[in-house]
Amino acid sequence: MTPPRPTFDRLAPLYHVLERLTYGGVLHACRTAHLPRLAACRKALILGDGDGRFLADFVRDNPAAAVDSLDVSPAMLELARRRAAAIAGAAARVRFVAGDARAVALPTAGYDLVVTNFFLDCFPADQMCGVIDRVAAACAANAVWVDGDFREPPAGVSRVAARYLLAGMYAFFRLTTRIPARRLVDPAPFLTARGFTLRSEATRLRGFLSSRLWVRNQVR
Repeated sequence: MTPPRPTFDRLAPLYHVLERLTYGGVLHACRTAHLPRLAACRKALILGDGDGRFLADFVRDNPAAAVDSLDVSPAMLELARRRAAAIAGAAARVRFVAGDARAVALPTAGYDLVVTNFFLDCFPADQMCGVIDRVAAACAANAVWVDGDFREPPAGVSRVAARYLLAGMYAFFRLTTRIPARRLVDPAPFLTARGFTLRSEATRLRGFLSSRLWVRNQVR
């Protein structure tokens, strides 16, 4: 049985403001760190993009790409839809899907790009593994996967500070959105197990934020 769905609808109107107040533009810089390397991608699946800021930048920079944007929050999808509608020709290339990535049928298969910015951190390890397995099964043999998220720095004061910040964020989002995760889980082992190899990583805030670019090398 699928666990209860999180809900981000109440946060949707305030999400951009909250992000700017807490992290300025650093989170969006993390989201888009690998954007210049995605020009060859033509069939993208973007999961949990929220109000659509990465989506807008991607479709603006990649006029030949088609995108499926999946989010659990209809209110967030509406904001993303408005952003896409403001870009010439983008609305016809984006399909918006409201659903829980743990259970909803993915719109299609053969994706050559998957983007999970600040999304996989919502799940405990078992659910994260299930989501990655489902999405990886819909990927092309040479797919690219971009995952921007919080990370625990390897050591020192930065690691201690990160743990306190993460504890506070998880308490806030569990209360306001009902996400199932209680702590941060690194998706790297699950992506590696599905044939993805880490090709590039851009870090910020002494490793507290990173954007990783993975490439699938296995032949399916």
